[in-house]
Amino acid sequence: MWMQTVTTARRMGDFLSQRRIHQTNKRSDLRVVPGWSGAQIDLLVKEALTSPEALEKLCGHYIPRIYNYVLKRVGSVQDAEDITSMVFEKAITNLDSFDDSKASFSTWIYRIATNCITDHYRSRGRKRESPLEDEVLPVTAPGDPGLDKLDLYLGLLDLLQQLPVKYREALALRYFGHMRVSEVAETLRITESAASKRILRGLEELRRQAADGPLQELI
Repeated sequence: MWMQTVTTARRMGDFLSQRRIHQTNKRSDLRVVPGWSGAQIDLLVKEALTSPEALEKLCGHYIPRIYNYVLKRVGSVQDAEDITSMVFEKAITNLDSFDDSKASFSTWIYRIATNCITDHYRSRGRKRESPLEDEVLPVTAPGDPGLDKLDLYLGLLDLLQQLPVKYREALALRYFGHMRVSEVAETLRITESAASKRILRGLEELRRQAADGPLQELI
């Protein structure tokens, strides 16, 4: 287990180093690369139980995705790094308990991430502290349209935090995690109908809160 933790820490460090190097030359738009097939992931998860190399590949595949999802939820680079590390520590510790007959690995690890984010807000009892624009967009200029877009996003994040947790989580998985409704349902352990209702009602509440404001068109 110690070696597995070291492997994850190394992959996390490699990812963060590459992300920071990338940001010195180009702004980050928080996108992720295309994913692997479900069959490939299932095979890799099985191999990761006994193979450090497979575990490293699995972590390398999911760390950017989970990090971007967490960052979009918490709006702080430092918090996102800490939470992502926690997610993978928990995932590795409990990897042998993962049951692919109950959930896909993707929904399983996103469920862990969602729970870690919920714990983060409960323990801190606060909203964002670190301004996302200072950490994600290091080079900006007055009148830059990227700043306007970022301001809208940060406003949206604040509105999202005001929603009930069940709506917030469903919306975040659907639009930040880029999940299908069926995957949202699986991650939250609810029916697909319930997931669809939470997403729709969450959007309705966001639109109500944003009425006649700059976020109305965005939502």
